[in-house]
Amino acid sequence: MRISIRIDSAAGQAQLRQWGGEFREKVRRAVAQAMASEAADLKQDVRSHVAGQMAVVKKSFLKGFTARALDKDPKRLPALYVGSRIPWSGMHERGGRIAGRMLIPLNGRVGRKRFKAQVAELMRGGNAYFIKNAKGNIVLMAENLKDYDRPLAGFKRRYRKAEGIKRLKRGADIPIAVLVPKVVLKKRLDVERMVAGRIPRLSAAIERQIGTLD
Repeated sequence: MRISIRIDSAAGQAQLRQWGGEFREKVRRAVAQAMASEAADLKQDVRSHVAGQMAVVKKSFLKGFTARALDKDPKRLPALYVGSRIPWSGMHERGGRIAGRMLIPLNGRVGRKRFKAQVAELMRGGNAYFIKNAKGNIVLMAENLKDYDRPLAGFKRRYRKAEGIKRLKRGADIPIAVLVPKVVLKKRLDVERMVAGRIPRLSAAIERQIGTLD
């Protein structure tokens, strides 16, 4: 996800070209300084917004959201960048649908790589099979066998907690995941609205900074 706010209207660019070289550079630096100052607060506000709207498990997801001033082109006024280095985070900003048959872990979250490895181990050993439940859903199951205690540990723990079961008998069936044809994600974030709401404050900060120039 990427949101870029540029305070660089045609009139502003024309004024920038009219200013003398030395003063123009001072203005550019002043704009960059004001943006950098506002970006620090905006970054924290965006992360707080994401944390409040989503059940964040890994802190790295929150840290992926950032805000910073872009100031590499000396011929242009700086821009304020707000976005995330996690490509699919934009799905939570807009909502959308992911098509294709997918296995979704039941009774809690599991890391993608770990889940894939656990399912592969169960499949190789023949201790994984699909059933259709009463609701018509295709569910991946496994038996509670001693040889598979390691790959099943997390699934058993989450299943017991969800169902209120203290202990599972050997040979009991354990639901692992559900097979779905698509996943629909609802809009959960509104980072773009938050950034747009900060433009007046950013504009005022830029004006104050430019006003300090000689």
